[in-house]
Amino acid sequence: MKLHAAVTGVGPVSAVGTGVEEFWSALLAGRSGTGPLTQCAPPRRGCSVAAEVADPPAHPIDPRDPVPRCVELARAAARLAWRDAAVVAPPERVGVAVGTGFGNMDLVEATVDLLRAGQRISPSTAFRVFNHASACELARELDIQGPIATMTSGCNSGMDAIGLALDWIRAGRADVVLVGGTEAELQPTFLGIMTAARALAVRHNGRPGEASRPFDETRDGNVPGEGAGFLVVESFEHARRRGAQVRAALAGFAALAVGTREPYDPFKPVFNTAPMVRTMRAALTDAGRTVGDVAAVSANGSSSVFYDPLEAMAIRELLGEAADHTPVHSVKGAIGQTGAATPALQAVAAVLSVERGLLPPTVNAEAQDPRCAIRLVRGEPLATPVRTLLANAIGFGGHYYASLVFTEVDGAAR
Repeated sequence: MKLHAAVTGVGPVSAVGTGVEEFWSALLAGRSGTGPLTQCAPPRRGCSVAAEVADPPAHPIDPRDPVPRCVELARAAARLAWRDAAVVAPPERVGVAVGTGFGNMDLVEATVDLLRAGQRISPSTAFRVFNHASACELARELDIQGPIATMTSGCNSGMDAIGLALDWIRAGRADVVLVGGTEAELQPTFLGIMTAARALAVRHNGRPGEASRPFDETRDGNVPGEGAGFLVVESFEHARRRGAQVRAALAGFAALAVGTREPYDPFKPVFNTAPMVRTMRAALTDAGRTVGDVAAVSANGSSSVFYDPLEAMAIRELLGEAADHTPVHSVKGAIGQTGAATPALQAVAAVLSVERGLLPPTVNAEAQDPRCAIRLVRGEPLATPVRTLLANAIGFGGHYYASLVFTEVDGAAR
């Protein structure tokens, strides 16, 4: 069996709250963090709803010291996770991995405006405009001197970064890894692109808190957002040696391409559950677990008209008869589809579910789509032992799938 990694710290910054207890209590209460879009004008006849982070507060790019919002969110979440873990380790044995999709789009757009206006650009722009800026800033600020990487694989980036961190721990490249995802996608370019793809919700513009509706039959698309989620993972040997409190075990990961030879049509995706089932099985195998071990599923559940039923059917196919009594939930009714931050915040929630034996309800799943025939947690949180939790992410366009496995500490491979 492959080694598992110890999760010793978590840090969420989301539309429903910043910090472990605020984030967790909001999820358990079934509170929605979506509201009117305020950071920019909504696209014409497009989505005017967003999942915005109130703390740290939004502010425009300052040309004298242009720190992208994506980096700010990463800093805030990473600091929370770092303090939660009370990290003690030689700097050269600590790594940092960050996932981000659109990255520092706000700085890109602000810089273009300055160039067009013939105004001065700060020299620091050159070092903060790249997606790798968040990882570099965290390494500088926290004196991290071990391996460093940025994953940019769309909205799955945060989960892919966590999988990379697990590989580093297993390979002995680092004793501790600060890992997570960050996104600040509420920019005109991003919203325009997603509107053209017909990916965003518009039906509930007048009722923003109801717009993100995972697995609900009235859903009509994703609600864009922002946020960051970070974990501190380390080898069990290192955690034990320093007396760290371990919240859960990061046990397995898989990310697999679909590989179809069919031309891609965003408006007529291929409905095929096999790639997702294959990915979930691979993650369980990597964790040394079987399908029978799965106690709960943290679904991608993005409120997508197409991918919600595909995922539900894939889960049923994976679990077989156990699907009727295995609880499934999605956090995206609360926090929206916040790009690379979503699977990282999903991972934070998964760790807390394993640690505390609670599954938050799926917000706004009021009339469950009959095509999504899974045991969806709705209305109230579900108290249940969560010894093995499977978390899913779907790359936009369905080109690949990713899954993580978290387990309780007892029985974890150390």
